[in-house]
Amino acid sequence: MDVGANIFVGNLDSEVDEKLLYDTFSAFGVILQVPKIMRDPETGNSKGFAFINFASFEASDMAMEAMNGQFLCNRAISVSYAFKKDAKGERHGTAAERMLAAQNPLFPKDRPNQVLFHSLQTFCHIRLVLYI
Repeated sequence: MDVGANIFVGNLDSEVDEKLLYDTFSAFGVILQVPKIMRDPETGNSKGFAFINFASFEASDMAMEAMNGQFLCNRAISVSYAFKKDAKGERHGTAAERMLAAQNPLFPKDRPNQVLFHSLQTFCHIRLVLYI
């Protein structure tokens, strides 16, 4: 079952990258994986939309309310719940999905940084240096 606080961000300027999306939207809550900008497979250019997966529905609700219609790189963006994969027009964020997520012991609300770190490893090479 596909349960998650996934949002769709549309009308993105071609200058918007994953870091800008992460920096902008992480103000609303924990993001579970690096934002996914959809790109043309041949050119690598942005298709103008992205998906962001939050750790909680509260964070995704705040992000949608605050950012829908706001300007990012001189373009008004649209922010809404993403459509579920293979669900024939159903969007994330339904009451039933929220209840399932709240009861799911695997929902990563107690370890979001661990999940994000794992996601970032696939996005970029990370080295940790500890100074003692």
